[in-house]
Parts: sequence; C-alpha cells; structure tokens
Amino acid sequence: MKNFFYIITLLVLFGCAGSATHDVVSAYQSKDRSLTCSEIDKEIVRAQVIIDGVNEDKSGISGADIMDGLLYFPFNMIAKSQNYKNSLSAADKRIERLENLKDDKDCKDTSQEMAKTKSSLSQELKELTKMYKSGDLSKIEFEKAKNKLLLGN
Repeated sequence: MKNFFYIITLLVLFGCAGSATHDVVSAYQSKDRSLTCSEIDKEIVRAQVIIDGVNEDKSGISGADIMDGLLYFPFNMIAKSQNYKNSLSAADKRIERLENLKDDKDCKDTSQEMAKTKSSLSQELKELTKMYKSGDLSKIEFEKAKNKLLLGN
C-alpha cells in the first residue's frame, strides 16, 4: 500500500510538471525561392509570432514552471533556456533569410499589412492556448490547430 501511495504521488507530480517547448523553424526551406512576395510576408509573420510566443512565455511563470523548478532544477531550467535560445535564434535567422528574399524579388514594403496579420495570428494563437489550458482542447487537438494556424497545414 505504501508503494502504491508513492507511485500515485510521483504520477501526479510528473503530470503537473511540463516544460515549455517552442517551435524551431529552419532558416532555409526548399520552397523559399518559389514564394511570392505575399507568401514571404506570411512566413515572416509566422516567424515573428514564434518570437512573440517565446518572449511571452519567458515573462510569465506558471504552476508547471514552479513544479519543474522544484522537481528538475537545474536540468529543466537549462533545457528550457536552451529551447528559448534555439527557437529565438532560428526564428531570427528565418526572418533574415526571408527579408533577403524580399530584397532579391524587389517586393514592396508591406510592414503595415504584416502588423495587422501578425496581430490577428497572435490573437488566434492566444485563444488556442487559452482553450488548451482550460481543457477545451486536448494536446493533440491543440498541436494540430497550432500547426494549421502557423504552417497552413
């Protein structure tokens, strides 16, 4: 009976803990050269939304973060920090690559339109996250919806 209590306690603790993971995009993708100017803009917005998500996650501390810190510190903090760095670096490189493509194709400046698209995309992503955290979406449903939103898949 005592072992059963320990197993249940461990399962509860592991279930509460969860490290934040963010998408790491590739700077160079096979379809890049065939993208139109508007498609390049959409890709830039997607990369910027990833950056915003990482920065938002870095600024907030959740119950899962506290649990992770208690259970796995410092290993989890190191992994989380590395994920933040990798995700931010990859998104920055992707944006740089896409901006160079825009220059190569002589695309017009669409920064105002991109800001509106980014705001809309960010809002939709926040809504999805809120639904996932409240239990309205399963992890699989959340991941599918997020991928569809960010990648158009």
